[in-house]
Amino acid sequence: MDHVRGIGRREAWQFAVVPVRREGDELEVLSTAAHAGRAMRFIRRVLGLRPRIRLVSEQVLADALRERFAFEGGPPPGMRPGSFDPGQAHLGDNGD
Repeated sequence: MDHVRGIGRREAWQFAVVPVRREGDELEVLSTAAHAGRAMRFIRRVLGLRPRIRLVSEQVLADALRERFAFEGGPPPGMRPGSFDPGQAHLGDNGD
């Protein structure tokens, strides 16, 4: 888990967010227009932080997720931001 920002690999893919920076109780993340609402609710409700969303394209978000929150051997087939199915994760993957 990214302890500084509070988002692990599973959450990053599931909620389509890539943390950029945290200042106090505000967390700035990359997301898309299609996923921004879900990302904001996750940041508020689960992390207890104020979200600041930087909107990017699906491709930019997917590239950032693969770079920052890569799965060994690549993401499970068909995985795209916002569609993570925990049942597809590698055995023993704890999201770190």
